[in-house]
Amino acid sequence: MKYSFSSAADLAAQLSVSRSFLRDRRNSGEWQNGIHWTYLNPGNPRAGIRYNTELCMHWITCKGTDAHEQAVQSYLKTLHHEPIQALTGSK
Repeated sequence: MKYSFSSAADLAAQLSVSRSFLRDRRNSGEWQNGIHWTYLNPGNPRAGIRYNTELCMHWITCKGTDAHEQAVQSYLKTLHHEPIQALTGSK
């Protein structure tokens, strides 16, 4: 699955919900920081938030199921990259 990130306004429009609905999911802990959403600049939360579009949409249809937990685990695996192999013989 390819993951993209949306602003609150864009995601709210895609899901046909209010921006306060998104905020409430964050504040309640139903959507986890670093998985469903993230700060653009963690040192300055006022810089904005982006939402993992696919996981948030998946949550809407599959919340509380093993299917959503599997989707989260699949996403987390994409964050762990193999180390880049050094090019041999080049300087």
